[in-house]
Amino acid sequence: MHALSLESSVSCTHAHLSNQPRDLQLDAICRIAATLFGVRYAYVSRLNKDCQSFLGSEGLSLSSTPRSDAVCALTVLGDPHAPLVILDTLEDRRVADNPYVTGSPHLRFYAGVPISLGDYTTDRATVCVADTAPRAVFSKEDQERLSDFAVFIEAALRGRIAHHRTHRAQQQAVESERRFRLLADSANDVFVLGDLDMRRTYVSAAVRRTLGYDPEELIGVRASDMIHPDDAYIFEEYWTQVRAGIHERPTCCVRYRHKGGHYVWIEASIGLLDDEGAGTPSGYVAILRDVSARREAEDQVRHMALHDALTGLPNRALFRDRLNQAIAHAARTQSPFAVLACDLDRFKAIKDSLGHPAGDALLREVAQRMRAVLRPYDTVARLGGDEFAIVLAYLDDACAAACLADRLIAAVGAPVHLDGQIVEVGVSVGFTIATERDRDADELFKRADMALYEAKAGGRNTHRVFCPDVGARIATRGQLVLDMKEGIRRGEFRLVYQPVVDAASGAVVSLEALMRWRHPVRGEVSPGEFIPLAEENGLIVPLGAWALREACREALTWPETLRVGVNVSAVQFRGGLEEAVLSALADTGLPACRLKLEVTESVLMQDGDAVVACLHRLRSLGVLVALDDFGTGYSSLSYLRRFPFDKIKIDRSFIRDIADPDAAAIVRAVVSIGERLGMGIVAEGVETAEQLELVRREGCAQVQGFLFSRPLSPLDARAYIMAAQAQH
Repeated sequence: MHALSLESSVSCTHAHLSNQPRDLQLDAICRIAATLFGVRYAYVSRLNKDCQSFLGSEGLSLSSTPRSDAVCALTVLGDPHAPLVILDTLEDRRVADNPYVTGSPHLRFYAGVPISLGDYTTDRATVCVADTAPRAVFSKEDQERLSDFAVFIEAALRGRIAHHRTHRAQQQAVESERRFRLLADSANDVFVLGDLDMRRTYVSAAVRRTLGYDPEELIGVRASDMIHPDDAYIFEEYWTQVRAGIHERPTCCVRYRHKGGHYVWIEASIGLLDDEGAGTPSGYVAILRDVSARREAEDQVRHMALHDALTGLPNRALFRDRLNQAIAHAARTQSPFAVLACDLDRFKAIKDSLGHPAGDALLREVAQRMRAVLRPYDTVARLGGDEFAIVLAYLDDACAAACLADRLIAAVGAPVHLDGQIVEVGVSVGFTIATERDRDADELFKRADMALYEAKAGGRNTHRVFCPDVGARIATRGQLVLDMKEGIRRGEFRLVYQPVVDAASGAVVSLEALMRWRHPVRGEVSPGEFIPLAEENGLIVPLGAWALREACREALTWPETLRVGVNVSAVQFRGGLEEAVLSALADTGLPACRLKLEVTESVLMQDGDAVVACLHRLRSLGVLVALDDFGTGYSSLSYLRRFPFDKIKIDRSFIRDIADPDAAAIVRAVVSIGERLGMGIVAEGVETAEQLELVRREGCAQVQGFLFSRPLSPLDARAYIMAAQAQH
């Protein structure tokens, strides 16, 4: 039975699911109405004294309801074509208890227009739109559009009921069509009518604004001719579903060619129009909406979810996806690839010295340099902070990864201009080679990370490839940390002292305290091995506090003219160095003027302002401060301006090469700067008589090195002091 022929004989004792043939043309028009007014439901219903029958609908699964439960029963009480609008049904006493408001389909917003299919007093119908959410407003323009829509449907239905009615009815249908086209032409969306070959027979004026064409230019043109080739299959699949009456999705989103040559994202909603006599589809009606801005926003959100906001590089999530793709590709093609873990060296020191904006600028520059080194199909990602990771695809051999790591280190290590200053940052790289047998992304990155750990332990600014025994070596380092903790408890650490002497007379002027550790199993452990570990794990704080107390206690056994120098770490400044110094002086009674703290430039680079402030406070108490290993950093001179050091200790690398004119010139310049600033100069690493003569010639007043003495035990240091005093 055709939906229009439903009569009052239909049982209306309860709402029932539709088992009647659908009026596909009315359904299509209802879909357009739902899209046009942005609602979930749109329907055309007919009312008699007992029942409400649905002639066409979008979103509803009902075919009829009792008239007593029909919201539309209120609508038909009004004047013809006068909309009844209920913005929130729960707030309207007339319908608040209606079962279709309180229950499915939960009609919270309703707007309906009464129409007549014959005699208005007896044969009444409504054109309605409704939604599950209330609305704040349904404008006058929207009401007029709904009225025009209703007039169009009323004319169409009247024509269907009485095809051979009077000429006046035919004129009304023509006028209704004109109003529909006027509605379409005034809408922001593009309305299209076409045949089943997708040739357009009508296009609304909004196409000028949306696609740049005059409507007449698109008459007879197939929709498929204007769709981006990459989207053609999407539209073809959607059109096939529409033709088959399958409504799995109400719209499809594809790119349409603009007259200007570019493509515009269009959301298309298409419904079929039936041939009234044959009962088969004769064409289609479509609404096209420009959603380019929405797609751009969605693309931006997707990009933000997968990329680092600062550098624009892929983030951890996208890196993981690319790594999984590389694993799958290797499994298919048996071609190896590499995973690299990278960590910047000295980045924190530069950021803390120059500020966060400079640090951000440096990260962007590093990211750009990394991209420039890699091939287009490789992936470099920023995982966070100064950590980066890389997937190198399509490797010819393992050496290719090592060569690229070398280029990466060279590119990142080139000087960078930041805020008028030249800085240098290094990068440590660990990598592993993956084959078709490797299927676990976490395991691959773990291997690269362990190799990175080895690279950093090997001096930084270098690369290491993963070896199967690297895990054992890392475990050994972990065990060494545990042994250090036990060694602190057992008192296995000790201090030795190396004299600093007057370059002219050889008299001892001070001694530098150096820490040593004799492991109960391994024997003597190099300070170059255990000091970095102690710094990494915070053990340097208790060790440093002990060294300060022990050095001050030992210095009390020396002549009052001699000072003791103690090296301090950046970690100690963050762990209460100032309190440790004051405690050591108070506990031992050593005058502050006999204690000399030796700091390196790397210490000053970390939390520079806080370190300098702490040193100023200690120096005001009489503690001396020396700048150790001078010349190994990039901005030593800037710190000479910021803090009045008592001593400058020239790094042993310059003394070793002092016979070279360039190295001698540097030493000479440092001596000159020190004299001008009132700072004493100490030459470290003097091992030969020739070096002694040359440093004297360049003006170094004090020297330290194996030529005079190796580091000595406390007892031997006292004997050395006594012997030196006897000679002078």
